[in-house]
Amino acid sequence: MRALIDHHSFRYTVSVPWPVTDSPQIDWDYGIYEIENWLTNSIGNRLVAWAWSDSGNNYQVGVGFRWDQDRMLFVMKWG
Repeated sequence: MRALIDHHSFRYTVSVPWPVTDSPQIDWDYGIYEIENWLTNSIGNRLVAWAWSDSGNNYQVGVGFRWDQDRMLFVMKWG
């Protein structure tokens, strides 16, 4: 299992709930894949435009962004 915290200097961070699924079993891997795929396609490459960040909460995922407008787009989608 890889850690979801990248070392980065991105100034704009946010924590959002894990993606909602129809399954009664929370699928951690699927949630990460879904968010990472969306971030790459909508924001840009990992460690260039965004990076995993500490959420401070086990029930949320943290992401850091180079640009504030990308953070806001992410919050509109996942918040």
